[in-house]
Amino acid sequence: MAVRLTLQRALLGAIAVALLVGLVPAAIALDKRVVAALIANARSDLEMAPGVLADRTTSHATMLSMHAEDFARLSSLADALVRQDTGEVRRLADSARPTLGGEPMVIARDGTTLVGPMARPDWLAATQKTGAVVATTAEAGSAYSVALAPVTAGSAFAGAAGVAQPIDASTADLLARLTASDVTVLVGRDNAVSVSTLDSARARVLASAITQGSAGTDAREYNLGSRAVIAVASPLAPDARIIFSRYRDAELAVVPQLRRVALVSAGLALAIALALGALFTARLTRPTRELAGAAEAMARGSFDAPLPVSRIAEVSTVAEQFREMRSALERQMNALRDANEALEDRNARLQALQADLMQRDRLAATGRLVGHLAHEIRNPVANLRNLLELVRRRVADDPQARDYADLAIDELLRMHELAEQMLDLNRPRDPSAQRSDPLKVASDVVRLTTTATDGAQIAATGEPGLEAAMSPDSLKQVLLNLVQNAREAQRAASTANPRVDVSVRRAAEGVEIAVEDNGPGVPQELRNRIFDPFFTTKSAVDGVGLGLFVAEGLVRSAGGRLTLDRPTVGARFVVELPKAAPLPATQEAHDAAVQDPHRR
Repeated sequence: MAVRLTLQRALLGAIAVALLVGLVPAAIALDKRVVAALIANARSDLEMAPGVLADRTTSHATMLSMHAEDFARLSSLADALVRQDTGEVRRLADSARPTLGGEPMVIARDGTTLVGPMARPDWLAATQKTGAVVATTAEAGSAYSVALAPVTAGSAFAGAAGVAQPIDASTADLLARLTASDVTVLVGRDNAVSVSTLDSARARVLASAITQGSAGTDAREYNLGSRAVIAVASPLAPDARIIFSRYRDAELAVVPQLRRVALVSAGLALAIALALGALFTARLTRPTRELAGAAEAMARGSFDAPLPVSRIAEVSTVAEQFREMRSALERQMNALRDANEALEDRNARLQALQADLMQRDRLAATGRLVGHLAHEIRNPVANLRNLLELVRRRVADDPQARDYADLAIDELLRMHELAEQMLDLNRPRDPSAQRSDPLKVASDVVRLTTTATDGAQIAATGEPGLEAAMSPDSLKQVLLNLVQNAREAQRAASTANPRVDVSVRRAAEGVEIAVEDNGPGVPQELRNRIFDPFFTTKSAVDGVGLGLFVAEGLVRSAGGRLTLDRPTVGARFVVELPKAAPLPATQEAHDAAVQDPHRR
């Protein structure tokens, strides 16, 4: 009769045989596999480092390009380059240094480097041709990340400006943290060490080994005397490259501890396996089911499922590792969610900027077309008016005919005035008259509109003495249109306690004028169309939809910008104007004499 074994006896026998026969070979094989896996993992991580460097270089280049474009758009820098005023160029570069995040660079139109590291000859031509240059270069034993943008004076190319950020110890430390490796930067044909997170002696030895070997994209081992490293080299510039390395013994530092743990565990397992085998058969299934349940809950998105609590070290370790893994995964998912939200916000801002640029281009093209049409319409309208005047004189004895002629003449006058308004958008203006005091003009507009209001509060506040590069009449027309639109919207919505505030303040590049009301505001679906010509929400009797179109054209022709803000209540239009250029001394004396005729 065959002997029937219980599960406990079978498990005890299997444990005994496994421990006696397979423990040592398994431990040896596991040790080799752990060592190989750790080395392979280190190689894999290092081979990913050039990709991390490329991603970081791309994002960093975008940031440097933004700084370079902001620096190159300084009108004072373009003027200094045109005047060949090297001292002013250096002063402007020093003042912009804190915001650039690196060394400012300025290149004259003839290719002379006025500020910053020496530029390569082809950069200026590339900047003039393509509009921007982003590169990495090496000079005098140091590497730099360089971004250049063209500087224009009007439509003329005046040179290039940008920023050069040295690849120094802080950059190496950042890359070391990103890649969890030591970073060494080699510069020049002789592969001199520019900066390294290794000690100087080992950095030189590694540089020599990399130079003598055939380093490629695969991670390789190099002997640095008492210690060996695993390293991979990546090109950084034509005369520079970067080495990512890890100490081999550091990667295998956990192996001795694992061996000790394995040895202790094997001894303990051999001693207590037969005594506890039966107990394990009953208790191992319960925590396994709980871990499986927690894993299923985590797959559904729940990170709060209870984990098994066991006195068995292995089970407890697995549960603790699972808890740490779950916490790490939750943190990474939260970080990814935050990054997605930030990316969505950035995309929204980029889309808004792109829409604004497209709107400005469309308005400019429409303005030119409207100007041509108005010019072609005005002459036939004037001819028709003259003919109707002759008809009106010849039918002096017919009152009804005279009334019809008067009605026709009035409509033609209305068409002529409409054509004049459209021509104002593209009519050249006297540069000497492009100067106004925004607060004074705003106060005049408040006085004009207050006399015709029905209890509305209209006020102008701000900093006096500012000068904007726009004629008083044009600015008054813009502000009057914005205030009247606000009042008409408040009356149409029967706004309680209507209020319109005109505020003037100094801005970074000039003057900012805000016209804000507490009316119904502009609906979201109409925000992209309010500056279109002939678009209006009023009746056909009240307007033709040219007010905001003309106002935007006047502001744009003065070099400014008219935008619709997003307040929580009402509507808020912002007029951004450049500051007026300084007057010559004779002109200042003339203006002073006009303001004070008794002054000598």
